[in-house]
Amino acid sequence: MKRNEVLKAVVILQAVCMIALTGMVMVKVWPLPGLRGNEQGEQTSPPAPTGTEGSGQKPVASVGGQPITGAELTSELYKQYGDEVLRVMMLRRALELESKATGLRISQEELDREIAAAAEGYGDEESFYSMMKEQLGLSKEQIQEEYRYRLLLEHITIKDITVADHEVDRYMQDHPEQFEPQLQFHLRWIVTNTREQAESVLAKLMDGESFAAMARLYSNDQFTAEDGGDLGMIDADDPFYDDEVLVAAAGMAVAEIAGPIELTEQGYAIIELAGRKSTSNLASDRLFEQARRQLALERAKPLNVVEDELLKRYDAMVMK
Repeated sequence: MKRNEVLKAVVILQAVCMIALTGMVMVKVWPLPGLRGNEQGEQTSPPAPTGTEGSGQKPVASVGGQPITGAELTSELYKQYGDEVLRVMMLRRALELESKATGLRISQEELDREIAAAAEGYGDEESFYSMMKEQLGLSKEQIQEEYRYRLLLEHITIKDITVADHEVDRYMQDHPEQFEPQLQFHLRWIVTNTREQAESVLAKLMDGESFAAMARLYSNDQFTAEDGGDLGMIDADDPFYDDEVLVAAAGMAVAEIAGPIELTEQGYAIIELAGRKSTSNLASDRLFEQARRQLALERAKPLNVVEDELLKRYDAMVMK
């Protein structure tokens, strides 16, 4: 399962939580793309959610003395996320029905393996859950449920696809980058606006100042400054970080500090290599089954097509 696919689904899950937190009760639902519209087949706009009379008029924020009411917040959430949230809710229901009909289940062991694989880029599972909580506001249980849902959908998608052992062998030979050990760096950084600022901070570090303390004082990266500049575990070829940073890290010893490094967008960085590791922890049989699953998914229908088929199979419809 690709991380960006999971995170996209997690963002939608977050929207569900945001709408629920408004305390509004939805009494109508609206058409989704590909599902029922009005009698003329037209797509209609989502109705304003309603709840206890007067409760939606209570201000939840204000700007320049102008209030933003709960009703306005809820309406905006529905405009932005309503169709996707409703589709997710319907798909969850259809998936549970299909799971009961086919007997397919996701074991706790399989879920734990998937979470562990996702957490590799964050150092450990605790850091992974902490980052998801900080960035998306989701609990450990919500993250696990999203992974369970995606795994179940994948199993349903490939349940009738057979992949022979020799095909898996060939697939692994043809895609070595997916199954060979991958180098990761545990990095900390301090980001400044100018080279002069970076050199000043570097001088303090060379005099023995704590890297974490300097990051909290001087780094302008709001996502890592409070954590002492900790970026967690980063793939050696991570496309989201400047090549200059990754190249520098590759040539550093653990606990070594380097910089200033000019960044494409953020100014200048000083980095510290806190550790390095190789992600060659999977046993050969697990790698083999991972390859079998990936090959089956490549041969299967796209997941969004399977989702549409599930909705149709269980007579999913949107009420007016």
